[in-house]
Amino acid sequence: MKVYRGIVKGNTILLEETPDLPDDCQALVEIKPLDKARDEEITRRQIALLKNPHKGGKLLYRRREELYDRR
Repeated sequence: MKVYRGIVKGNTILLEETPDLPDDCQALVEIKPLDKARDEEITRRQIALLKNPHKGGKLLYRRREELYDRR
C-alpha cells in the first residue's frame, strides 16, 4: 500500500501525485492531518544523524593479538 499526500478542498482531496490506480477503482481513504512542525523536527533530526553518524563505540584493541592477550 502506498501513501499519498494531498490537500482537502471541501469534499475533494487534491493529491500531490497521480496514484497508480485505474479510473473508477474503489479505494479506501484514511484522513490524518499533518503536523508540519513535527515533520520538520523529525527531518532536521534525521539530517543531523546522517551528518554525524554513530561511531559504534570506542576502539578496544589496536591489534588482533591484543584480543587474545589474557594477562
